[in-house]
Amino acid sequence: MNERQPPPLLVAATADILRKHAPFDAMAEADLAHLAGGLKLRYFARDTVILSPENGIIDSLFIIQRGAVQADEPTQVSLHTMAATLTDGECFPIGALVAARATTLRYTALKDTFCYVLDEVRFKEVMSSSPEFHAFCTRRLAALLAASTRGTREAYSSRAADELTMASPLRNALRHAPVTLPESASVRQVLELMKSRRIGSIVLTGGDGAPSGIFTQTDVLNRVALAAQPLDRPVSEVMTRDPATLAAGSALSEAAQLMARKGFRHVLVIEGDRLMGVISERDLFGLQRLSMQGLRKDIGRAETVDALAFAAREVRELGTAMLAQGVAAEQLTQFISALNDAVTERAIELARREHDVAGIGFCWMGLGSEGRNEQTLATDQDNAIIFPDAEGDDRDATRKKLLAFADQVNRALDACGFPLCKGDIMARNPAWCLSLAEWFHRFDDWIRNSDPEALLNASIFFDFRALHGDASLVDRLREFLLAHVKDRPVFLRQMAANALQTRPPLGLFGDIVGGEAIDAFQFVQMLRLRAQDSLDRGSGRRSRTGSTRIR
Repeated sequence: MNERQPPPLLVAATADILRKHAPFDAMAEADLAHLAGGLKLRYFARDTVILSPENGIIDSLFIIQRGAVQADEPTQVSLHTMAATLTDGECFPIGALVAARATTLRYTALKDTFCYVLDEVRFKEVMSSSPEFHAFCTRRLAALLAASTRGTREAYSSRAADELTMASPLRNALRHAPVTLPESASVRQVLELMKSRRIGSIVLTGGDGAPSGIFTQTDVLNRVALAAQPLDRPVSEVMTRDPATLAAGSALSEAAQLMARKGFRHVLVIEGDRLMGVISERDLFGLQRLSMQGLRKDIGRAETVDALAFAAREVRELGTAMLAQGVAAEQLTQFISALNDAVTERAIELARREHDVAGIGFCWMGLGSEGRNEQTLATDQDNAIIFPDAEGDDRDATRKKLLAFADQVNRALDACGFPLCKGDIMARNPAWCLSLAEWFHRFDDWIRNSDPEALLNASIFFDFRALHGDASLVDRLREFLLAHVKDRPVFLRQMAANALQTRPPLGLFGDIVGGEAIDAFQFVQMLRLRAQDSLDRGSGRRSRTGSTRIR
């Protein structure tokens, strides 16, 4: 039996009230009448909690007829408390309703308040029939997301300039024209020019006018002063040859990654064949307390696990600062992965001092997101060891040595903020400390075997990368994998079908709504909690349906 429809006069009166506010003032009469006909009026006394996360999945839209509602954070998880006051004509919670999830905010009546309530079915109908209402809802989500991004930047780095982000091209960050001298100039001439211009580096050019080297304050200290070199010798003998270069259109984040990976302080910016200028580490992170090269040095100088753990925390802090500056996800994960690689290598070096594994010739492999160079601000461990099959060697004895060594490395990484993998995908597990021949056999078995466990392991282990040791072992394993998997169409089809089980975050009408990313006031929490949630789910690497989680 159909629900009784409200009297036409009541529907018309309700439409008149709504028409005073956007988006209702732009809606077609028929659509507005259809919306108004589905509304129910509810009263909330002052201080009444209208909605909160405890209410579960949202199934209604609330429109304030008159009164005031405060939207705030129900917990203290966020880095800073945010709240907003909603007044007459405003709607909530649009994001949660579209995403079919619980709200992450608490909505409280600030005074006696009346709200229209629209059920989910009628909401979908109006979204489908009214372009104005649909546009309002989607624009509001976009506006909330933009506001959340601004709030995140302010929370992490109040001094970060919006006009120049890590996605900006290098040419936009150049402060002055390059200062050059021919490489035949003397050290004295170079130093005098550096002093008069008050600069920390000079580009040296060859006979063709192209950059051939760079001379910096570090070179002055290490190659001239401490080495007691005469100032009249040619600067070409003490300059740094073949300096790093990037195209002027490259993003600032690319320069940051290059400095992080190579330990450089300066990068030359080139436009075609012309030198445009020099970007220094100070230019990139003048507003940041931390320094990329300084972090690399701190990591490399760490003599204890405690010192390494401190450096790892600073890596995450600098990553958070880069997020505040607008670094895109791909560049940010590559940057974090580069410094996390350095932490892993140092943890391995510290452990090698206490374990006799130097003569084994093993290789430490990163798996999953680490293998893809896609690590985020919070990530657990996924690693393994591969060692050679030398004739006459005792494989089990070799494995025993490596397992004790790997256990120390895994525990050191745990202390550095990389939690032990709850699924035990770590090098200290005998199942993942194998000789090259054993890895061949293991990979071949997964390719031939179509059960969910084999597909799960393939999805994790087939993203592998050498992090430390004999990389040729990893190269041979990859060659084996590529040679065998191409002749297994059934396996490839199963892997593709398994990947398709991960559905994109599409809303009711094809919009990407992305769950947590919708609520402006919870964006900061989302960054932390989503990362933590991915760790918490590490213990259950296979769902009840047999699908895999992305590593």
